Amino acid sequence: MKNKSLERAMENFKNGDEQAFDYIYRNTYKVLFFVVHNIVRDRAAAEDILQDTYLTAFRKAGEYAQNNLLAWLTVAAKNNAINYFNRRKREHLTDFTAESAYIEGDFKMPDEDSFGIIALAENLLSETDFEIVVMCTIAGYRRREVAAIKNMPVSSVTYRLKTALGVLQKNMEKGGAN
Repeated sequence: MKNKSLERAMENFKNGDEQAFDYIYRNTYKVLFFVVHNIVRDRAAAEDILQDTYLTAFRKAGEYAQNNLLAWLTVAAKNNAINYFNRRKREHLTDFTAESAYIEGDFKMPDEDSFGIIALAENLLSETDFEIVVMCTIAGYRRREVAAIKNMPVSSVTYRLKTALGVLQKNMEKGGAN
């Protein structure tokens, strides 16, 4: 199970094994990237936020005492992304051309990077369903691992994954037929 191996890797890292960082990074980056990108909608910003997240998390590795490293990193990354988004929103308010759009309620962060199916999934699915799809299909987590991370029954993860993939498939077929 990935969660247990991540916990072992974190313990090894805390004990001075720098190779453990590589293992943690390889097994958490994709999930964290898509969570952060879903908020900031900018590839370069998402990569910067993740770099800051990993640096901060591993500086504070000694304080880590939980049993779910991926959840701990996800919360940190999500908070960093939200802070970044809020800062950017304030910066755009000082741009008078963007200010009128914001006041009228049309303000959106620019989405310069479109990932096709990922962007479609972000737009169509709830946040939880999107995260489940990303974790199962992109990051390669098993449904029982996702269930443990999301603190939900495996049957719920299975149902939500199947339903979300069905929604995506129908939408892609409808878009392809047009």
